Amino acid sequence: MIKPVDSHSLSDWSALASTVWQTERLQLEKDFQIGSFPYEFLFWQNGRAVAYLEGINVLSDYQRSGIAKELIDFARQWARNQGIRQLASNCELDNLTSQAFHSAVGFKEVSRTVNYVLDC
Repeated sequence: MIKPVDSHSLSDWSALASTVWQTERLQLEKDFQIGSFPYEFLFWQNGRAVAYLEGINVLSDYQRSGIAKELIDFARQWARNQGIRQLASNCELDNLTSQAFHSAVGFKEVSRTVNYVLDC
């Protein structure tokens, strides 16, 4: 059963999230407790609200069991409940496994990008 992170599941969530985002568990828990993580990503595109899925990760022992699909279904339902009609996501250009997953659950590829950063 997929459910939102709460105070009872925070430790388990932070253990998994720290491996995905390469961030210290305690920092994630602190950010979560003050309401700054996990984020609910929303942006406007062509006058439409689009929910953005920041990441999907399932521990290797549980992969290929339908959990990731359940996570997508949960995110889609959350978006619908907010009045949002599209769910967006992305993955690295060389992550063919993620690309195949996205296609398998119904995402349509719309573009490819290379991202840059410049220190100030």
